Amino acid sequence: MNFENPPQLYWHCSAQISGSKGPVTVNDLPFSELKRTIIDPWHAGSPFSIGGAIVRSTDNVSQIKITWTNEPQRAFAERHNASMRASGIGDLATDRTLLPIWNGEDCTFDLLFSGDHSRNKVQPDVALVEQICRRLPYTARILAQRSRKGKGGYSIVDEYDVQDLLHGILRAFIKYSVQEDPLPKVAGAKSSRADISIEEMGVLVEVKFVRGPDDQKRLFDEFSQDLILYAKWPYLRNLIFLIYNSDDLRDPEAFEKLTGPKQVDDKKFDTRIVLA
Repeated sequence: MNFENPPQLYWHCSAQISGSKGPVTVNDLPFSELKRTIIDPWHAGSPFSIGGAIVRSTDNVSQIKITWTNEPQRAFAERHNASMRASGIGDLATDRTLLPIWNGEDCTFDLLFSGDHSRNKVQPDVALVEQICRRLPYTARILAQRSRKGKGGYSIVDEYDVQDLLHGILRAFIKYSVQEDPLPKVAGAKSSRADISIEEMGVLVEVKFVRGPDDQKRLFDEFSQDLILYAKWPYLRNLIFLIYNSDDLRDPEAFEKLTGPKQVDDKKFDTRIVLA
């Protein structure tokens, strides 16, 4: 297989995702779509979808396989059905969408785990920051139950509570200085204070606290304003939006579409949406 100039058709992907009873599969993708919807997000550490299932993190994938075939999934299904009929077998158990996965040319290693993808890979420390943001509600849940032991619980009632907890945990894991630094006021903004900044990593974390479904529009509006504001920070390479209580939004998954590379004037950086 020449991966510099791969065939456009037919590509198939199947994965086992945490919380899913069985594998999720997509068939007959052109390579351009496979690259855009699965390969590139995989290397960028961004959410992606397979067969309609949202994969928020590669950590949630226990198995994944990408194959190429020179004919569509339908051809495999028709041959299989004809073989079963000839044998007098009524096969209702075989998942026909998996036939090209089982019988195709396995390209998983070359496309996902081999070669130099340094331009797209998330730096390990940046990935750690994102993972800590994603797991923050689990820490908050434990601390909130301290009252059962006669201790006062740590309650999260606004974004400042989220920010303080995140700040403390990041200081335990990140070797660089974690600051709550004010940024120069720009664009007439009332406040130019970033929630968390890690200068050596070029990371800013902006915490958004959801109080109810009506916050959907507010957060979309603030996202656009924040891009302009934080693009003025000279060290910016990764802007993480931590949306806490995201389940209370009308459509939290809509925000995942905002993940990816951005450019404001001449400033290029990556944005990552973390639903927590």
